[in-house]
Amino acid sequence: MSDAASPTSADVLKSLKLLRSGSADERRQAIEVLSHVTDDPRVLQVFDYLYQTDPDPGVREAIWQVLSRRGPSVPAPSPRTGHRTPRTPTPGVTFLLNPANRALVRQHMSRGAAPAPRGSRALSLLMGVLLLAAGFLGGLAAPAWNDWFRLRQDGVATQADIIGLSAPVAPGSGGTHTVAYRFRLSPANENADAPEFFGEQRISADLHAWLAATRPSTVSILYLRDDPTRSRLDAETPDDTRRERLAILAGGAAAIALLVGVLNWIVRLPGRGTLRGRLLRGQIIAAQTRLEPDGRRRLTVRFRFLSPARRPITSEASRLRSDLLPGDLPEPGTPVLIEYHSDRQFRLL
Repeated sequence: MSDAASPTSADVLKSLKLLRSGSADERRQAIEVLSHVTDDPRVLQVFDYLYQTDPDPGVREAIWQVLSRRGPSVPAPSPRTGHRTPRTPTPGVTFLLNPANRALVRQHMSRGAAPAPRGSRALSLLMGVLLLAAGFLGGLAAPAWNDWFRLRQDGVATQADIIGLSAPVAPGSGGTHTVAYRFRLSPANENADAPEFFGEQRISADLHAWLAATRPSTVSILYLRDDPTRSRLDAETPDDTRRERLAILAGGAAAIALLVGVLNWIVRLPGRGTLRGRLLRGQIIAAQTRLEPDGRRRLTVRFRFLSPARRPITSEASRLRSDLLPGDLPEPGTPVLIEYHSDRQFRLL
């Protein structure tokens, strides 16, 4: 197979098996084949692992040659023979690509296990209570609004016979004033064989007094042609006032709940200089520095971490770090922190 030829699936599988071979020559041969499929992140992860663990410097040299084509990913292999054992990181010591993030990370870690602010929980509870109240009041007002709207839009006007008036036993006793009526579906309301329907309506004390004083025999009503049992006086009544009050209360509760929700959202917003993503732990695979044309030193770090879905992600990040000397580079395995938003949006802190 020529160098320019793309390996087949069988070639890739065979080469992956050869990477476990005890022969360094076979492992280098496998690396050469797999060097044509480095767009696959899984191949890069295998190369990263081998670069850290393979005891043969020639194999590590071959891996470095492949990765270096993609940019300064790993340091050049050590000229010493034998296995290069990475230094074990000091427990608890995390490397920060940008030292300015140290205070930010300390602040985030110190409150990471703390519960949500008590004020935000109280606002969430208040919003829930208000929404329940709005739903309850809206449920009480909805049937009355539905009947009123249908009677106003589709109601048929007719005259109904007044068959009774009622009033509280004593003034101020808390009773209601009502009028009872009956009507027929005959156009002239005089056909004795037409179906007869009855209704009762709450009325105001003033209307009750007027009806009692003038003693009219009929009153104007509206009824639904498809359901004559639904009827009402063709006038404003205390039921209309109750319906409007319920609607106003329900709307007010919903509006206040919306304002409380907006306030709760504002309270929970991260402040300036606060991490807005999820903080994940990872480790350095390799690091190197190079001099920029202006004489400043740039650090390039290759790192790896597991996403919240347990998917391994490998990436690179670089930053000007003139404070670091080549001997101060973080060793493979050094812990790092990643601000994670998604598998494609994250940054090394």
